[in-house]
Amino acid sequence: MAPFFLLILNIVLLAVSWIMLIYAYPRLPSLIPLWLALKGNSFLYPKSVLIFLYPLGETVFNLLFLKLARVKLTSLLQRIPSSGAPSSPEVGRSRLRGEFALLAMIFFNLIFIHVERSLILVAHQVEKGMNPFYFVMLFLVLLILIPYYRIREVAQKKQWLVKTKKGKN
Repeated sequence: MAPFFLLILNIVLLAVSWIMLIYAYPRLPSLIPLWLALKGNSFLYPKSVLIFLYPLGETVFNLLFLKLARVKLTSLLQRIPSSGAPSSPEVGRSRLRGEFALLAMIFFNLIFIHVERSLILVAHQVEKGMNPFYFVMLFLVLLILIPYYRIREVAQKKQWLVKTKKGKN
């Protein structure tokens, strides 16, 4: 998948998170939950801007995640040669790591959005808490991404070895 597309998708999801809360905040009742207990017992507090810590935390989390994954946005925006393999194993590894980080961030953003949505619906007394099935499914997909990344990494190494052997002959 094109890393540039994944970057745009993450930016859109981050924007959705902010827009959803900015839109909902004036319409929230006077008592709102600031967090959700997994068993559905959420405590209500007077309406406060503290609820904006969720999208703010999501934004900080995204930036830290990119930084800790050592993702260089410039390497994500570079085009891959027509052969389909990057110019060197380091570039390929960096690009794959960036792609993996952006893919994982999509699911983290969806988790944040789900929590915010649940807070809004609990405040309006439409729901009692988070949908545990949806929440668990997002985490399972995140766990599935780990072997997916490793398999792609091994396949890319093999592709690079084949390419360098052909270049020597």
